[in-house]
Formats: sequence, structure tokens, C-alpha cells
Amino acid sequence: MAGAGELSLLVRPVRELLHGPAATCAPATSVAEAAGLMRQDTAVIVLDGDGAPLGIVTDRDLRIRIVVARRDAAATAVADVMSAPVVTIAAGALAFEALLEMTRRQIHHLVVVEDGRPVGVLASDDVVGARTTHPVSLAREIARAPSREALARLAGSVSGLVERLVDDGAGAGEIAHIVAELNDRIVVRVLAQAEAALAERGQGPPPVAYGWMVFGSEGRREQTLRTDQDNGLVYGDPAPDQGEAVARYFGALAGEVVAGLLAIGFPPCPGGAMASNPRWCQPLATWTAYFRDWMAHPTHEHVLAASMYFDLRSVGGAPELGAALAALVQEEAPRQRRFLTAMASDVVDRRLPLGPLGGLRLPWSGARRGTLDLKGAGGLQLVGAGRVHALELGLRETGTIERFAGAGARGLYTPAEVAEITDAHDDLLRLRLARQLDCRRQGLPPDNRVNVRRLSHRNHVLLQEALRTVGRVQGKLRERFATDYAV
Repeated sequence: MAGAGELSLLVRPVRELLHGPAATCAPATSVAEAAGLMRQDTAVIVLDGDGAPLGIVTDRDLRIRIVVARRDAAATAVADVMSAPVVTIAAGALAFEALLEMTRRQIHHLVVVEDGRPVGVLASDDVVGARTTHPVSLAREIARAPSREALARLAGSVSGLVERLVDDGAGAGEIAHIVAELNDRIVVRVLAQAEAALAERGQGPPPVAYGWMVFGSEGRREQTLRTDQDNGLVYGDPAPDQGEAVARYFGALAGEVVAGLLAIGFPPCPGGAMASNPRWCQPLATWTAYFRDWMAHPTHEHVLAASMYFDLRSVGGAPELGAALAALVQEEAPRQRRFLTAMASDVVDRRLPLGPLGGLRLPWSGARRGTLDLKGAGGLQLVGAGRVHALELGLRETGTIERFAGAGARGLYTPAEVAEITDAHDDLLRLRLARQLDCRRQGLPPDNRVNVRRLSHRNHVLLQEALRTVGRVQGKLRERFATDYAV
């Protein structure tokens, strides 16, 4: 495990992970010559006449496009086998960003550039050691998984990957983003399998465009281990005479997908916030009416609904449908002051477990003696405050840290305050992740309740400081929206 003072590999600049100068060649170079350039690197960058990266030839390209295809390496130009266009990353970017990009694109190499010029090649092995299951490899396997059983095995590998990344010193926020990418790919694969299953039963392809949406922590890319499903399905408004038939098809599709996710190991939402619930499998017009009604009439129920469903991302299908809903909120929420005040009041009214002098207040009897639910005792408040700022300012960001950064850019917080909030969010997420991994090791369902007495002195202090920061954020909302006087 990485030491407390050791800098995680994933938060180092990409330039620090390069083995040496980039191996480069011209498009007309033979593959045999290019292969000779691959000594320390596992790839050669192909440059155009101006010295800009045109493509890349990797050891995998040589195996598949030369050896397997039985082509003459001496008579074949690299331009005929290179991968193009080339995917680049800035030398100053963090290694985590590089790994996330490779996972998203399902590639193992990035060309590192500085001032527009290639300075090296970063391989996934340079970021995550060969002893660890690669997120990139997992993404590829997920995309090819032939069955639910195969996906279930790969989903288990994702959980194992989380544990290994923690042991290697990766931050909880970094891990959550990688897990979100992999979980998204699992959902996309389940959707494809569900469509195929319906077609085999004679129900045909989707009658209109549809989008699969995820909400809550999944929507914010802040989910760590597998937790409850929070999803919905939106489809294009059908012709009046086709409404019932279209609804039947998507009801069947949603049921098939949710059942597939359950079989893979994603638990159901106790509150029924899943696309298999007819309420959350609706045409765009109905979803639009939902969102507008929640903002216009901010009852307690509507505030809770907005807190979940306004943190949305489109994962599969037609992304423009989910994007239309996100754009609706972004445009109309800033004008709904009563709604914003109700959302802020919900955050402010959630009390923190802090005493008058800033110490932790814990239950001292019963089964929960000495423990805290980190989600309800600080996590929800910080996430909720970020959401309120995003709604108020019309921000596009769904991640909590990105939302506070956006609020800081608008002058609501100083750079020092944004950094403090970022640290608080990371510490709370890290402690939650540690608890969930501990549950996994014990074969228990993951939860967020930590035994404060078992925390190290350092983590105890960080927890207190994080909650005090959350308290100051609540104070900012209380003042900004005058929640003490809200009716």
C-alpha cells in the first residue's frame, strides 16, 4: 500500500511517467524499420511533414496487421498499418486523466504532446502496473461480453480493480470516475443484449429513438462500488396512434435491462427509481412535464425528486434526449427562486453531527454506538449544496467538485475555499470507499457507516475538518437564500 506521504501515481503529471524521447518515423518508413525503433517504447509515432503526429503504430498493430495478416514488413509502409487519427494528451495532464481517456476510448496508448509537438508515448502499463487488471482491457472485454454471466464476472473484476487502485494510492474521486466509465459500458452492453432479446421474441427494434439515463451518484460519476440502481428511460414522443404500442415496447425493454443489471449484481432501488417502474419510462414530453412541475411546485416530494433526477447523464441510446432534459433544467432553474430556496433549505436543514465546539456527536448506545453514516452526516449536504449552485447558476457540470469550481469561477467562493471544499469532498468519499471495501472483504452489503473509534487519528481529524467545511457551506446557503425566513 502507498505510504501516507507518497504521491499517488495517478496524480503525477504525464511527463513524469515517460521512459524517454518519442520514437518517431515518416509515413513512408517501412514497418520493419519502425519495429526496430521500438526498444523502450511499445509504439512509434508517425509524423507528417510539419512534425505533427499523424498516427501511431503499436506492438499490437504489428501483431494483428502484419504477423496475423502475413504481410511483408519490409515492403509495407507504416502509413498502411498505423492507427489514425492519433489521440493525444498534454504532458502536464495528470496520469489519472490519461487513464480515464484510454478507458473511455478503449485504447492502450496516448501520444504525449507539449507545445503541439510529440514528446513521448504513454502506455496503460505506465499508469497501472501489469499486475493490476487494466481498466482499458476491462472496457474491451465488457464491450464483447456475450452474456449476462460474462458481464457478471467482469462486474466483479471492476470491484476487484477498485480495491487494487486503493492499495496503489489512487484517490477516491479518481477511482469513481474510472468506475463510472466501466459501469457505463456495462449498461450499454446490457442494453444491446436486451434489444437483441426483444428482437428474438418478435418485438422488433426500438420503434423510436430512446435514451437510457442514470441519476444520483451515477449521474455525478461519484459512485464507487456497486450500489442501488437509479435509472430511467426517455423516448421520443410517438405519433398519437402509436403511443400505447411504443409504451409497451419500452416497458418491456426497461424490464429486460433492469433484470439484466440485477442478474449482474446491481441491486434494485428500494424506492423504485428504476426504468422498470412505468413512472420512469416515459416519452420526452412527460419527462419535461415532470421537471417543470417539480420546479414550479417545490413540495417536499418534488424537492426530493429533483435532488435525484436533476443529477442526470445519458449513458446509452440517443444522448440528445437526456441532453434536452438537462438543457431544460439549465435554462429554467435559475429563474425559479422559490424552487432554489426550497432546494437550499433541504440542504441547510440536514443537521451535521457536530457539537458546539466542533467535535463529533456520536450515538453512545445501541447498535450504532460510536458510528456515523458518512453519506447522511455530511456527504448529502455537500453534494446538495453543489447541486443548488449548479441550478442557480445554470451550470452544465454534474460532478460535485466541478460544480463548486464553477461556483468559484462566478465569485461565490474564493480559490482557497474551493480547495478546502474539494479536500472535504475527497476525504468523505475516501472514508466511505474504505468502509465499503471493508464490507466487501467481510462478504457484507456495502454501507456508509464507519466506526469513528476505529479511525486513525489522522482520519479522525480529517473527518472533523471535512464536516466543519460542510457546515460553512451550509452557512453560505443559509445566508444566500435566507432559508431561515423561507415560507
